[in-house]
Amino acid sequence: MTIEQLKEKIDYGDYNLLQKILNVKTVAAARMRFLRGDDEAIDAMRKIQENKEKFIEENKKQVK
Repeated sequence: MTIEQLKEKIDYGDYNLLQKILNVKTVAAARMRFLRGDDEAIDAMRKIQENKEKFIEENKKQVK
């Protein structure tokens, strides 16, 4: 997944998760690291997106 693809999939709260994963003081700092192309931030955001998609699909099946 490219940075552009990740940007399209970012939802409300994703930067908050990124902040916690990167252990930075503010959401803005986490967002800026991602937008500047920091490898650690990009990798973490990629994992957030992949896990979010899996979580949604697994729980859609259980709710039906």
